[in-house]
Amino acid sequence: MGGVTFAPPSTNQTQLGNITNSPPEYNDVELVLLGVAMAILVLAIVFGNVMVITAILRFQRLQTITNLFIASLAVADLIMGVIVVPFSSSNILLNSWMFGNFMCDFWTATDVLCVTASIETLCVISLDRYLAITRPLRYPTLLTRARAFMVVFVVWAVASLISFLPIYLKVWVSDKRSAVECLFNETCCEFNTSATYAVCSSIVSFYLPLVVMIFLYTRVFQEAQKQLEKIRGRQRQSAAKRLKFCLKEHKAVKTLGIIMGTFTLCWLPFFIVNIVVAFVDLDKYKELIRFLNWLGYSNSAFNPLIYCRSPDFRHAFQEILHLRGRISGWKGACGWCSERHNFPNSPRRQNGNSDTNRVRDLDTKETSGWKGSLESSIQDSNLTLALPASCSEQVLDVAPGSLTSWEENSSRSRTCKENVASIA
Repeated sequence: MGGVTFAPPSTNQTQLGNITNSPPEYNDVELVLLGVAMAILVLAIVFGNVMVITAILRFQRLQTITNLFIASLAVADLIMGVIVVPFSSSNILLNSWMFGNFMCDFWTATDVLCVTASIETLCVISLDRYLAITRPLRYPTLLTRARAFMVVFVVWAVASLISFLPIYLKVWVSDKRSAVECLFNETCCEFNTSATYAVCSSIVSFYLPLVVMIFLYTRVFQEAQKQLEKIRGRQRQSAAKRLKFCLKEHKAVKTLGIIMGTFTLCWLPFFIVNIVVAFVDLDKYKELIRFLNWLGYSNSAFNPLIYCRSPDFRHAFQEILHLRGRISGWKGACGWCSERHNFPNSPRRQNGNSDTNRVRDLDTKETSGWKGSLESSIQDSNLTLALPASCSEQVLDVAPGSLTSWEENSSRSRTCKENVASIA
């Protein structure tokens, strides 16, 4: 690696005194505020992702192929909150590394592991959505549960090779004097990478999967738009005939797209700087680099909040926290809001079989159960939605991969067509 010899520096070369006795970077007030903020972030990451994993393990309705990948993403975020962020907090607040060289390598490798596993999992999710939208009939055979588990295993295996192997082999260290000195210093743990490692690891771990995701999601939304226009063109205006209307793009695809976009916004600035700093001395911008790194860490707390866009995950979270009865009790005080969020009184969604059914009559019965998942129609090209009695003669023709939920309108005097327009 660039002719670097990892020999321990001599005593007169070592800067241990500068590190261990270096002046504090923050005053007492700043340390308290930073400590509180970091503690809140750790709690948010751990609590949110434990909730996601628990919901998927507890509720069979959430145990789908896509949610298997969501669980893998939540595991990566949870490891980030349990190991990476707390050790990073300690290093910043104490202005010194207190855990030795072995734990420094382990912490650094785990950091790279979680980020790599997350971006690769998001890439797999985008491929999963692409197959579900473009090949709805073949999707169940293309991506079986066994294959999905194998994909998750491969993702973590590749992420482990990219992270632990080069870090423990010391092929990542910069040939700068300060980087070599830090390597042999028990109280220093800085990820000073060589230019070669910074570029290669960033491309493999971030930029390449990001390009693949952007390409696949672009194709997914293009296909969804085509289906939207196709169904809109078949819409009938006659009230005597069964109404066919289009719905907005797959809500689950939008949710997963938001997850991808949030991840990109949180980590892209850091990975840009990660390459720049390998070629340019940015020591005077140390605080900015640290902020961008923590912006990436915060992504692990955002994902559970994004999952709350899914009514099924919201329902599962409420069940886990025993909030279902309380929310039902707010119905009178909250008006139509309780109709929307109180799932026992929400209309039922039923999935049809894409191979046998093209259109289903709408069921006017209401049920206390709940169905589906973040992507509850990935294997079904038709979706049956329960409507008010006034719309019982209408039919939905839903494109493959579409997903929506019918919202009961508080005004029963509105026509079915007006109700349709209110959610379209």
